[in-house]
Amino acid sequence: MKINPSIFRGYDLRGIAGTDLTPEIVEHIGRAHGTYMKRHGITKAIVGRDCRFTSAEYSDALIRGFSWAGIDTIDIGLNMVGTFYWAQYHLNAKGGAFVTASHNPSEYNGFKFAIDFSETLVSEGMQELRRMVEEEDYKQDKQPGKIEKQNISEVYFEDLNKRLPITKKFRVVIDPSNSTAGAIVPEFLRKIGCEVIEKNCNIDPSFPLGTPDPTESRVAERMKKEVLEEKVDLGFSYDADGDRIGIIDDKGGIIWNDVLVALFAIDVLRNHPGERIMYNTLCSKVVEDTIKKNGGVPFMWRTGHSFLKKKNQEVKAAFIGELSGHFFFSKDFYNHDDGIYSTLRLLSYLSRTNQSLSEAVAGLPKYISSPEIKLGCADNVKVALIEKMSEILKKDFPQAEVVSDERAGDGVRLNMDDSMFVVRYSQNGPYLTIKFEAKTQEKYDQLKKYLNTFLHNYPEVDWTGKTIATVNAEVLA
Repeated sequence: MKINPSIFRGYDLRGIAGTDLTPEIVEHIGRAHGTYMKRHGITKAIVGRDCRFTSAEYSDALIRGFSWAGIDTIDIGLNMVGTFYWAQYHLNAKGGAFVTASHNPSEYNGFKFAIDFSETLVSEGMQELRRMVEEEDYKQDKQPGKIEKQNISEVYFEDLNKRLPITKKFRVVIDPSNSTAGAIVPEFLRKIGCEVIEKNCNIDPSFPLGTPDPTESRVAERMKKEVLEEKVDLGFSYDADGDRIGIIDDKGGIIWNDVLVALFAIDVLRNHPGERIMYNTLCSKVVEDTIKKNGGVPFMWRTGHSFLKKKNQEVKAAFIGELSGHFFFSKDFYNHDDGIYSTLRLLSYLSRTNQSLSEAVAGLPKYISSPEIKLGCADNVKVALIEKMSEILKKDFPQAEVVSDERAGDGVRLNMDDSMFVVRYSQNGPYLTIKFEAKTQEKYDQLKKYLNTFLHNYPEVDWTGKTIATVNAEVLA
């Protein structure tokens, strides 16, 4: 079957709905993944979806493909992706798929393909799936797979509440930018005794406030105002499939998620002293500093939640965190990210330590740090461009520790005593990612000026948003 090969990305599938993806194409993808699962001894699968315009339609098409291949499927409907992973254990199903394009704009959709508990297809597995679709290398089963629907919300809520009981009554703002979490998180937090002020919790697949992305400054700034106006303990934002969170503290402070990685590391090391803590290449130096200070072993690995999960089968870290807001409490929960669990874990930590979030963050090392910046760059040029950029950066910063091996994976990180920065290409979209920080404002401004000039030297970098919407580009101005 003819299909756009570029939609098969490093750890999921993402394409433009109606162009790259249609119900017919999705059904063929379902047949391929159904056959792939059968060839790996899997006969039972779960399917869930986010709130996008086409997600329900694509979910049905995918399930038809699974059934055609002889896979029994349980449809859990509209949910956050962490609930989907949790359901694998609850329903004892290694296989499945979640319909989502995560933080991509509203015109996109896609899939995360489960192939084991808490594990999705990455790299070679995704390319094998592409080959199977292109060659129509799939087999119809003599007996179509059974299809059933289940609502698992109540048992999921009960499980999380038992794991992390909250004794303090928090007052919180929830703002998921009109996405999936709005239909789920407020109800759950009220069940555990929180007072919830809802902002933009009505689902609108057009995403009128822009793509739901907790890493964007515009989302954080909007929430900052909401938290201060409502005088709450903290505020939470979520991305479209609800595996990532964003945080605002009680004083309106924007807490970028690498700072939250450090805070969670303290909490995890309290119960698992001396353990490894894994974090991605984009994270602030505050993470390594905090892990060492609290007796843990820091382990940096390449960006991408599926890459981190895969690596953790070998590393056995107690906790994994990313700047983007993916958190994996592997020793206490499961080896996957779950936005509701992360939300509850933070509230539990603040409740147990009797601190406000601003007080907890005040005890961490201080860096002046940029948010995650995304600039457009076409898929067919981004890899070669990063290779070219890396050589120039190494020459311009001869004193830096250069991380460009498999730990970086898809870019370069330069560490200096008082600062660091990262330039890399994305695995799941046509863009580059930049992050920088320093101990002093003077050094921070120097890095900002350098990176702005450096990146403008390359016409392949799209600052206009024509390739894909830029994120936090104004930080470099």
